[in-house]
Amino acid sequence: MKPWFEKELAEADILKFPEPKGKVIRMPNVQEYPDFITGVSDLQAKQKDGTISQESYDKLYAELIHRFMKKESFENPWFFKEDVKTDLKKYVQDVLLKAGIKQTQSSRGGLHIRFPLAGEIIDFQKFFQNVGITVEPSTARISGTFDTLLLTLTKPVGKIPAGTQLPWVNNYVGKDSKIEKTFGDKELTPDSLGLANSRADQQKILSTLDASIKENYADFYKPLMQIAKRSMTSATSISLGGIDLSVFTPSDIATISKNYGEILSGLWSISNLAFERTFFPKQSNAAMIDFYGERDKNDYPVSVKSGTGGKVTITNILDALQDKVREGKVNPSEQKSYIVFKTVQENGAREGIVKLHAYFQTNPIKTLAQLMETSINEVTVDSINEWLNGFENNAQIKKVLDPFLKTMNTRLADATWQRPDRLRFVVSPLGEWLWKFLNQNEEIRGSMTELARQLSIIQVNIDIKKSLLLFQHNKFSEAEFLFGWAGYAAGNKLGFKLNLNP
Repeated sequence: MKPWFEKELAEADILKFPEPKGKVIRMPNVQEYPDFITGVSDLQAKQKDGTISQESYDKLYAELIHRFMKKESFENPWFFKEDVKTDLKKYVQDVLLKAGIKQTQSSRGGLHIRFPLAGEIIDFQKFFQNVGITVEPSTARISGTFDTLLLTLTKPVGKIPAGTQLPWVNNYVGKDSKIEKTFGDKELTPDSLGLANSRADQQKILSTLDASIKENYADFYKPLMQIAKRSMTSATSISLGGIDLSVFTPSDIATISKNYGEILSGLWSISNLAFERTFFPKQSNAAMIDFYGERDKNDYPVSVKSGTGGKVTITNILDALQDKVREGKVNPSEQKSYIVFKTVQENGAREGIVKLHAYFQTNPIKTLAQLMETSINEVTVDSINEWLNGFENNAQIKKVLDPFLKTMNTRLADATWQRPDRLRFVVSPLGEWLWKFLNQNEEIRGSMTELARQLSIIQVNIDIKKSLLLFQHNKFSEAEFLFGWAGYAAGNKLGFKLNLNP
């Protein structure tokens, strides 16, 4: 239930513009958006709340498309981001090596760095201040156990420009960390606290919690019960003031938000969604469902997500639709987006990107096929590799691929051409171009959204900060999906961000 799609860098957070003063309204500037998805989300929100008109929205949306279809890419190509981020990671690795700090390897969560460092945010700032790096909390959560922070370069270092960012997972487990002493991954769940396979109203939930927490987590009984009782309110932002949270480490808070959050969401939903009782299944029969809310003898499935977002993948959606498919109520193959779902699901990240280009007969794949002197159907990851390896050096490849890159109005960084992975020269720009192409294809995106909307699921987001308990609920029937890709270096497949406020 951890957030998945952050474009690897927490690029999906909506930028907040200054509040209008009097009747003067500051129009959004598309040049200020870090990525296409952020821009679309913010413009949609502003059009919905009346900040901008439909006419202004259409004009700004067009400008946004022009910007991220590489109109300015020859001065500031998108693929610099991917390469300089990798270079920043190497720079940080050198800093750690000199300080005698060992990096922890991890292939999960996209391009980031993991290493342990004791202290608080002020201590981290002091550690990095002499190497031109600032540290701040990240809105993304890469690890379900450890805090994620964001490293930002404040001055250019070699070819790495100022402003380059890299997520950092601080996996410190020293003597002043309680990470090995408190909650495990399977603790504080409805199952571990005796609530699975039973229908319960708020009072029954509280009485069950009271007995289970006293028996299993006596040292944390008071704050856990206080948090539960405060979630029984109609408010969406609940103060945790007066509750002693000092007994919990940041990793504890993450576990409470993720696991205990299912129970808290059940309590909160009864107060806010007119549910009479909740039912926590021991093993859900449908993907993405954490509990059911009972209303007028009907059960409404609820998906609980911890933090600022939720993991919604192609497999999640197809799995959750299987019951309706078997009943003949849904035929995914009738949807234009079905080929996108199946291609991504059944292929590796690189293979899927190439096959989708071939399916849509894009200009980049047509040009590539001409350069390779073959048909589009014969363009595969293996054939591209074989073709590229026939060149004596990368300089030759750079010259030959020039027409191919021009079809996407982009170029690769000089540092990229020095890398030994030749497949990167082709697949990286193909992947970066593809997700923006799909986002602009209203038929495909509308079809994908239509599939998701056939899931009668309510999503509740819970986010426990140091002093606040935050809830948000939305219906999947009101959901919209945006395509995104974490980049070649991350090795992830094409993915989606669920926008619950389209």
